[in-house]
Amino acid sequence: MTVFDVVKQLELDNFCDLIYGAVNDIGTQDGLKDALQTEITEAELQRINTAALREGHHPLSFSG
Repeated sequence: MTVFDVVKQLELDNFCDLIYGAVNDIGTQDGLKDALQTEITEAELQRINTAALREGHHPLSFSG
């Protein structure tokens, strides 16, 4: 599973915030592409879900 697979599951407002921030931080199209193709582990997804639930958001699926 890649970061892109996870990002596609976000609510639109969160998706836009994340992409806008990533583009500003990364600065290039190739850099953004590389970041989105990064593999994410089940442990990393669990950390994301723990934070999401704490913020009142739905958990993400590891199935991609």
